[in-house]
Amino acid sequence: MRRAVAARDRDRGCAYPGCGRPASWCEVHHIREWENHGETKLENLVMLCRVHHRLLHHSEWIVCIRDGLPEFIPPAWIDPNRTPRRRALPHLAA
Repeated sequence: MRRAVAARDRDRGCAYPGCGRPASWCEVHHIREWENHGETKLENLVMLCRVHHRLLHHSEWIVCIRDGLPEFIPPAWIDPNRTPRRRALPHLAA
């Protein structure tokens, strides 16, 4: 599953916007926790470094998969509109 998540995310490592940690430093996070019947399947997994993995568990950030890629929704105190954010794809970054 780890390899499948890395391939889906184009081997970019941590999926959190602005993070540059490689996949070898990352953990696989269940979007819907397995304790709450979240399945271990590609549509429910995201690669995160330890810092951002803890952030998602201990804050109001939300992660989801949209159009096949991870998307992060900040808490209202950061962005009142809760505008989704993604890590830029290397071929699209300027």
